[in-house]
Amino acid sequence: MLTETVTQEFAAQLELCEVNAWIDMYAAAPPDFERQLGTEIIRAGDIVLTRCKAIPFIHFNCVMNLGMMEAATERQLDDLLSRYRHAGVERPWFFHIPHCRPAALPAWFHTRGLQARGGWDRIYRRDTPLAHAVAHPDDGFLVERVTKSGATEWAAFIDSVYGLPTSPWLISLVERTGWHHYALRAGGQIRAVRSMYIGSDGMAWLGIDAPVPGVMAPSFDLDARVCETMISDGIALGARCFVADIEAPHPEMDTAAYRHFAALGFSKAYFRSHYGH
Repeated sequence: MLTETVTQEFAAQLELCEVNAWIDMYAAAPPDFERQLGTEIIRAGDIVLTRCKAIPFIHFNCVMNLGMMEAATERQLDDLLSRYRHAGVERPWFFHIPHCRPAALPAWFHTRGLQARGGWDRIYRRDTPLAHAVAHPDDGFLVERVTKSGATEWAAFIDSVYGLPTSPWLISLVERTGWHHYALRAGGQIRAVRSMYIGSDGMAWLGIDAPVPGVMAPSFDLDARVCETMISDGIALGARCFVADIEAPHPEMDTAAYRHFAALGFSKAYFRSHYGH
């Protein structure tokens, strides 16, 4: 896989693609579910953060874009940390990319007890057609779009993988404008899933993957099949750029994940660090 040098402006677009997906995801959450679980998405100027004491997962308690759209200040950082303390969230997370401003931001994290706790490789591809159709053996695997009729089964699969109670929220995303969900089946059973959100700007975010390839699942093969279908469909739907992550990063980019995504036309943009306690 190639590592492309991206500009500050384009890096901000890649991050905003995911931020917009999460904003729309929260907009779809049923009110009863929000009250029960206490899920929140909060805007502090241009900064977007999520907060939920009941779900201690990184995406539900993170500051997504501090220093990405405009230069951060120490006052902003302290305000964000206080928002989590007042809500009883002990372990908030901050996403950080090399393009964040100012350069002193990691030092500010350190002085407040936040350390780099790993991260993911952010990857992307343009809307060029797939170079060639990948030949798959006749092994019984089938990728299908998730519709209302299969929403409950799809949501239950994701909740079972992550141990979460989010089915009502997930079901609200099925057939919602901009959202496209896919499931890979074998023997009639769901084996892998991933979703795509295409914003009004044509930026497509690929996420809600389960099981996470390389982390929860040892093989990347099933996820690659799902992504291949998503890209073909996304191009037909008008997507101009696809954004995803490799959640099991490798410094030399020498794993099946990089080979699969390179075959699908992706390049690495940068490593996104996660800062937390």
